[in-house]
Amino acid sequence: MAMCASPFGVQSISEFRIVLLGNRGAGKTSLANTILSRPTTSPKRTAQCVKIHGVAAGRLVTVVDTPGWWKNFLANETPEFQKQELLLSAAHCPPGPHIVLLVIRVDTLYKEKHRRSAQEHLELLRKDVWRHTIVVFTYNDHLQDQTVEKFIGCEGETFLQWLVDKCGDRYHILNIESYNRSQVKELMEKIEEVVAINGGCHFEMDRKHLYEVKEMRKKAEERADKRRKVVQEQRGVHEGLNCSLSNVRMVLLGYRRAGKSSAKNIIFGKENFDSKRTAQCVKTQDEVAGKLVTVMDTPGWWRTLPERDTPELDKQEILLSMSLCPPGPHAVLLALRSDIAFTEEVRKSVEEHMDLLGKRVWDHTILLFSHGDLLGDITIEQHIESEGIDLKLLVAKCRNRYHVLDSKNLVDAAQVTQLLEKVEEMVAQNGGCHYEMDQRTYKELGRKWRLVEKKAKMRRKMKKRSGMMSSKKGAGHRLAELSLVLLGYGEAGKTSTGNTILGTAEFGWKRTSQCVKRHGEVAGRFLTVVDTPGWWKHLPIEHTPPLNKQEMAQSVSLTSSGPLAFLLVLRLDSSFQEDEKRAVKDHLKLFGRRVWDQTVVLFTCGDWLGDRSIELHIESEGEALKWLLQKCGNRFHVFSNKNRRSSTQVTELLEKIEEMVAENRTCHLREMWDLKEVTEMKRLDGAGTNERKTKTQEDLDDESDLDDDVFLTVTEGFF
Repeated sequence: MAMCASPFGVQSISEFRIVLLGNRGAGKTSLANTILSRPTTSPKRTAQCVKIHGVAAGRLVTVVDTPGWWKNFLANETPEFQKQELLLSAAHCPPGPHIVLLVIRVDTLYKEKHRRSAQEHLELLRKDVWRHTIVVFTYNDHLQDQTVEKFIGCEGETFLQWLVDKCGDRYHILNIESYNRSQVKELMEKIEEVVAINGGCHFEMDRKHLYEVKEMRKKAEERADKRRKVVQEQRGVHEGLNCSLSNVRMVLLGYRRAGKSSAKNIIFGKENFDSKRTAQCVKTQDEVAGKLVTVMDTPGWWRTLPERDTPELDKQEILLSMSLCPPGPHAVLLALRSDIAFTEEVRKSVEEHMDLLGKRVWDHTILLFSHGDLLGDITIEQHIESEGIDLKLLVAKCRNRYHVLDSKNLVDAAQVTQLLEKVEEMVAQNGGCHYEMDQRTYKELGRKWRLVEKKAKMRRKMKKRSGMMSSKKGAGHRLAELSLVLLGYGEAGKTSTGNTILGTAEFGWKRTSQCVKRHGEVAGRFLTVVDTPGWWKHLPIEHTPPLNKQEMAQSVSLTSSGPLAFLLVLRLDSSFQEDEKRAVKDHLKLFGRRVWDQTVVLFTCGDWLGDRSIELHIESEGEALKWLLQKCGNRFHVFSNKNRRSSTQVTELLEKIEEMVAENRTCHLREMWDLKEVTEMKRLDGAGTNERKTKTQEDLDDESDLDDDVFLTVTEGFF
């Protein structure tokens, strides 16, 4: 290796080996082209390590471009094959890279989870990789007149500063959208300085670990070849069976963002389908490859959460999907992402949701891997074999039936015709039969759905009547000042709700670990909003740290103006059950019994409802949620924190709070529904059998709650 005199006390290196790391879309490939003065290459994603040679600022340079990780995902959510690529990146420029460039774009928000993701992916190489790392900021034209130093210090609540400090305060900014010779020259000088500080040494991976990774990959490739042959033989056995379908019916199932809607676009060769989340079943029918194809898209569930956390409305939609393409689907396409790790919790979640349809559904299921373009030259069999036992178990459940779709290549009709061929082969294996649910299940589902709709209609009617009465009482009671305290479990959306109410990002985006107070003027009212730490959604109050409980209890002391209202924040896109109810009840005890009189339930993720009413969600969820709403005097409101430009959702909330305040000034909170309607609701709920007409045990428990006296001394004047 050529060496020359250096101002840093060691010989200067005239040939550099550089590895580029960073999340997807950070600009790694563009940075490689900029460093080497190469023309812009295809915008295709880097799926495997790519080694490029060239000259930069008079030095010979080898640059290794690597696959990027998803910015929001930690290392355990990155597919195993991709992590192996990152580990082997050092082996692509033996004996090892002089420098690792961590690429970060400056035109997007950088959060704590992004920092953790970067840290975990870099430390896959080894924890001392930071000694050989420089942070390179791309897309600097978006900084405008702001200096990069100011950006590092204030952006993302100093998360970027943490990364820069970890690299020994080494960073560089480079415009990858237009070549700048001086910027590249400065980068080379900084690399030379880092090498000098490290005594002229390059970064070296643990050789034993590298050997183990290479062996793992070799064995995975051998197993992938065997799997490919087994699948080919399996398909060959049924090749003679004749089951040509002129009418193909398919249902798409899968977790959220698995690529179901994209798969539908690919099947029909169109891009004009709405890309927003599927809230209800959507049926699409058209001619494909000479066949009439029907595809039923369904709502997805959360990828790692069990079936019990999925709202009842979504589970009912999944069940209904089977009957919406009569007499039943020929195939259930279970969508999975090929660019995200498949773990045990994902497998369990998938199996639980599929089992809603009955055990026989697996005989009619094909695994549909989306984002096939991100596999690059990696075969789907290599992905399956490298991921581990859980994905293999799921593939086995589907009898080795799987297919890959390239979501970026709509013109490739072959991938669709091959999918239809696999569907026909599966139907032939099933004796020409489609999937059909048990008729008793259908009837029970229909009966339950009609009952829920009837109760939801009645709830809307009673809410309208109650609202008319409340508005009359609240007429002329517009408040000049108001204090709001946000309560709820972690990830319920409290902080986002505070930002939506004030119409700004005053509360930031990081997790709330202590009370945060912000002020603002909204719709002619001066608001004080206090965000509080959340509790664990499923766990009792004993699991909440004492400091968090203390913060919550003291939140009211931060409210300085106007009547006090509590906003209990819940997510609409997650089920509410008995353990959540107990957690809410125990945490609200911190504020005394009268807290319920001052509380409005605020549902976030309002866009999840689609065209469905909030009342339909309430009635389908069961008794725990209905109990909670009754405790709050049936006061609730729906927010879509993704739609902050809608001022009406905030003004309507404030009006509901003013009605509550006016009502509490004139009388104690009481039920406003007619006795006849309450009786009918109880009958529909199956009440009246052994139900007590007097106080329930729950009521008696409430009356034995801790005394209000201490709390009232803190909040005197606010009620």
